[in-house]
Amino acid sequence: MAAFPRATALAVVLSLCLVPTALVVPTVALPTRTVVRAPGDAVYDVRLSSGPRGRTWTGTEEIAFTNTGDHVLGRVWLRLWSNGVQGCHPAAIRITDIEHGTIGASRERCTAVPIDLDSPIAPGARIALRMGIRIQVPLRNDRFGAHGGAVYLGTVLPTLAVHDDDGWHLDRYVALGESFYSLAARYRVRLNVPAGLQTPATGTLARRRTTADRAVRTYAARDVRDFAWAAGRFSTLDADTPAGRVRVWYLPSVTPLDKVRHVKANAVRSMATFSRAFGDYPYREVDVVVSAFRGIGGMEYPQIVFANPEAFTVAHELAHQWWYGIVGDDQYADPWLDESFASWSEYLPITPWTSCPHFAWPSVTARLTNDMTYWRAHPHEYRTVYVGGGCMLANLARRFGMHAFTGILARYADRHWLGVVRPRDFQGIVERAAARRLPGFDPVAFWARWRVD
Repeated sequence: MAAFPRATALAVVLSLCLVPTALVVPTVALPTRTVVRAPGDAVYDVRLSSGPRGRTWTGTEEIAFTNTGDHVLGRVWLRLWSNGVQGCHPAAIRITDIEHGTIGASRERCTAVPIDLDSPIAPGARIALRMGIRIQVPLRNDRFGAHGGAVYLGTVLPTLAVHDDDGWHLDRYVALGESFYSLAARYRVRLNVPAGLQTPATGTLARRRTTADRAVRTYAARDVRDFAWAAGRFSTLDADTPAGRVRVWYLPSVTPLDKVRHVKANAVRSMATFSRAFGDYPYREVDVVVSAFRGIGGMEYPQIVFANPEAFTVAHELAHQWWYGIVGDDQYADPWLDESFASWSEYLPITPWTSCPHFAWPSVTARLTNDMTYWRAHPHEYRTVYVGGGCMLANLARRFGMHAFTGILARYADRHWLGVVRPRDFQGIVERAAARRLPGFDPVAFWARWRVD
């Protein structure tokens, strides 16, 4: 998510890289350990029909999954994150008619719903839940909203919550940034819409059927953490690249064609740059939906981004295809593990960011590794996750050299491809590389200086 205007980002960065850091308590990176996450191996099968403008969607969803944990599973939780956009009143996403389970009594602010399974399942066993769903998109300029002639449907499908060594992750929706955490899964989504209504979406178009007044499109996606789409009477510009097809969707009445051509060029350059630097893009295509957000610059989802037509914004959201999409994290607990990396990466296709000796911390309590509870309480400090973390990575790029540092990031991505990382995973790979390449590198002092716990 781009939280501040990208056009002035470099000036902001340069101004913030001039003030010495405050002293903090040193920390040492801990060795990695295996974390068991459940449920897993999920397959989502969704069938939805929309009203005339794409604001109302009704249909069914089936979620088949395996108990990948080591205990009997009698309850799962479904995340309905975008119910939090309007504060749950009214709930924009509703589930009904659960088969093989019942909705439990306790809920977490309507964005996490418990499902008590009719028959608890043992480790390794598999089950499928079926349910009815209804989505009412609010009129608002948002990543989940209808505005400017388009409808944006981000994080609207009920998604399995994650249980790991910290228990169930039921953190609240946060409008300031992200609070998403999900495991890679397979999706098959059929969208039945009025003729003429386009639906750029996660995945690739596997099947299409049209009648005089309706279009039915089925999208298939593998190894993705979520499924998002948009709806509108879009036009498109396409480009086939070694990193896959780049398709730009836009409303001619909103975005001039010359701007759209720049978006396509920036997207093509970004995807090529990131594929070379971090590892080949594992999907056949990526969609860029040109948006007109006011409060944010854009928003990322697997194989699709919503982005205002600025070069840094487009690059930032596409960098998230690697940082969160491929290399996953718990965005509520560790927002810097994708936002800092996307913020540093967005410069790579344009003007690589290779030097940042210091960052001006906004307060003594601001830490790069603070979670979203802290940033919600201190929203004016949230730029730390973007600029402070990007500055730290730029500092590492200067120390190692750009070629060596992108090699470190490529190994980091390869090691955690389609997995989930925590801070110690990144700390560990930096420390191992520094032991080989940077004599005299003091990891305790470095992480303390950049406030990484």
